[in-house]
Amino acid sequence: MTAPRTAAAVVAGIALGIGLIAFAHDGRDKDSGQESAAFTAVTPILNVQSVEASIAHYTTVLGFKKDWDWPAEAEDKTFASISNGGVNVFLAEKGQGSRPVWIYYSVNNVDELHEKYARAGADVRQKPVDQSWGAREMLVADIDGHILRIGGPGKEGHEEGGDEHGEGKKKHDGGGEDSDKEEGHH
Repeated sequence: MTAPRTAAAVVAGIALGIGLIAFAHDGRDKDSGQESAAFTAVTPILNVQSVEASIAHYTTVLGFKKDWDWPAEAEDKTFASISNGGVNVFLAEKGQGSRPVWIYYSVNNVDELHEKYARAGADVRQKPVDQSWGAREMLVADIDGHILRIGGPGKEGHEEGGDEHGEGKKKHDGGGEDSDKEEGHH
């Protein structure tokens, strides 16, 4: 390349780079200047006793898939990513938080998922219940006691209900026996 062509290529590259930077920031700094720092996703990190046992539980009982685990070359994993649909969760062995944590998941059909979980032997703490705020919800515990609060559209005419804080009258363990329900919050 000759010197004029090289200089032209450099100038064109700089102009392109500036244009890409301007495009990347276009519309993000208009009102508050804060949108470029707005959150784009959330991934809960669950403190678990054993990453390997949690991966097995989430993938065989709760319908998640393993995305990856770390360290990849080690036999005893200490961190992992699992997902179900568009939801990702990290698992951290004996670190990063405390137990139990409650996570709310949205699904289209709580009753269908409840049936799958009951067949798989999940620890269902509360069968699907229509809540006063219009959602139908159930509670499921993982092997570390973390609570999956799973909700979807309400089902009219259902007998059981809860108050505005998700505190139903009974808890169901999935085996047909009722006991006092843990308090939940929405």
